[in-house]
Amino acid sequence: MSSIAGFFSPEFQNAQAHPQLERTADRILKRMAYRGPDCSYRMTTPDGILMYNGLFTDEESRKLAPVQGKGPLSHLYISFQDGVYNYDQLRSRLSAQNISATGMTHAEILLHLYHLYGERFAGLLRGGFSIAVADIRSHRLLLFRDPMGIKPLFYHQRKDLFLFASEIKGILAYPDTEAHMDLRGVHQVFTLGPAHVPGATPYRGIEEVRPGCVVTFSGGHCTETPFWHLQARRHEESYEETIDHAAYLLKEAVRKQYRADAANCCLLSGGLDSSVVTALVDRERQENTPLATYSFDFSESGRYFSANSFQPSLDKPYVLAMTEHLQSSHTFLECSASAQAALLSDAVLAHDGPCMADISSSLIYFCRQVAQRHRVAFTGECADEVFCGYPWYHKDNMRHADTFPWTMDPSPRKMLLKEEWIERLSMEQYIDQVYRSACRQVSCLPEDSADTKLHRKLFVLTTQYFMQTLLDRMDRAAALCRMEALVPFADLDLVDYLYNVPWEMKAKDGDVKHLLKQIARPYLPDSVCQRKKSPYPKNYHPEYEQILCKEIRRILHATHQPINDFIDPQKTLRFCDSPKDYGKPWYGQLMAGPQLLAYYLQVNYWLREYHVSY
Repeated sequence: MSSIAGFFSPEFQNAQAHPQLERTADRILKRMAYRGPDCSYRMTTPDGILMYNGLFTDEESRKLAPVQGKGPLSHLYISFQDGVYNYDQLRSRLSAQNISATGMTHAEILLHLYHLYGERFAGLLRGGFSIAVADIRSHRLLLFRDPMGIKPLFYHQRKDLFLFASEIKGILAYPDTEAHMDLRGVHQVFTLGPAHVPGATPYRGIEEVRPGCVVTFSGGHCTETPFWHLQARRHEESYEETIDHAAYLLKEAVRKQYRADAANCCLLSGGLDSSVVTALVDRERQENTPLATYSFDFSESGRYFSANSFQPSLDKPYVLAMTEHLQSSHTFLECSASAQAALLSDAVLAHDGPCMADISSSLIYFCRQVAQRHRVAFTGECADEVFCGYPWYHKDNMRHADTFPWTMDPSPRKMLLKEEWIERLSMEQYIDQVYRSACRQVSCLPEDSADTKLHRKLFVLTTQYFMQTLLDRMDRAAALCRMEALVPFADLDLVDYLYNVPWEMKAKDGDVKHLLKQIARPYLPDSVCQRKKSPYPKNYHPEYEQILCKEIRRILHATHQPINDFIDPQKTLRFCDSPKDYGKPWYGQLMAGPQLLAYYLQVNYWLREYHVSY
């Protein structure tokens, strides 16, 4: 895990003549130090300063300081957050251009590729990355972000000054940068949150580099251009060939991301997704010691868990089946209600805003336990998005909903808001506007049937909107705990391939995630392979709900608590006095009644601690 940041302006002319800029750089590096605690570097260029914080996970990660190109590349500078895992292919590409990559660092490889291909070079990379390239000859700064959005990157322009950072806190650390939430920001928090429009943040003037895009700052102007998007193509392989091809891509994603000199482990829930990744990681290992695996649950879950359509079973029996099958060295981790509630504020600090509430805070708790022994963790994140495991891929009422299927009914979001905000926000209209814009991004073939077009639309909405929230959650939790989380299912080649696999193959005979089950079958016990989907665990302990209600009541009766400007006290008190519905989520599959309270506690903490004006 690492972070980058910087500021750039032609007005500096020579940043070395401005010692206060170096003091500012040190402040920014310190603010993001946890996201790369092992080293900090800054490099002064004629137009500004590039910065880097690094986490040492293997030998190569120790060579990632910002660098200046050599010889004909001396006008180029680079700083990057490196999760690229196809450097062997990139070296071969350079060799084909009669450029020997022997002995080159990753930074030098990337600079040579940029010199050869310009902005198109980012389309050659595989993995998660955020890259800043400064070209002092043309006084340009370019920011690149990986197509899946695995690594974060944000920017802010103030006249001729351009700021960027892996996290928003790095931008806010620059002098006189204000945290202000305009109406678009209010929509991100209350209408869409914890999701957001790609490119948008809750802060006025602070933007996100959209996945698969390059942002260019030159001559005081900022432009954004995509270098990748999901492209419709004809699928001409048979059912059997499709299984083999998808299996090859998934195994390659695991193989390329596995680092023998890193302290690897696997986050194992006993579900299909994490289990197949764990089994594939185990195949890559050459160590004699057992693979380390971890599972997550909540205190007294066996006592209070209540099965529902979204969460049909506990994980433990399936975890035991997998650990016995692989003979892994397993650790069962449990989080208490009090620990989960206490970490809601840490989750805000990790995200620089409200997020998936206790779904994020509990993940931070678990990651802290894992990080005591391991710095690299493989996860099963993103399988449901790309292998179509979510209910909206299968249930007709959700499939045909003419809106984002994970937030079909915005009424729960209005439940506690003041009437003035309900009227001002016009949630349905805003959601529809964002949804229509998203639908225009869907690539189809002229011969696509109505069902195929519908599936393509759901795939795009899910991977480019819903998946971003979960990737953010995994990235921020791991970064806060000083570890690296790997997501093989977000491999670009795998996602690109699956976009064009017909729905009839993905869900053959109505079998949810049929294609992934066929890939996993040789590696998993049948009970795990056929397990009905159950998402990340949720806390059903009544103590947790009691803690949330107590804190909300305290805030409602206190002065100078900013959430009181948005929520209605009478509505909220009545909600606290009534039983919460755990089985009807208002976002995704996990955020139901208690999570609404937890989310508003996060909003309050964020507005107060970040001094957000609105």
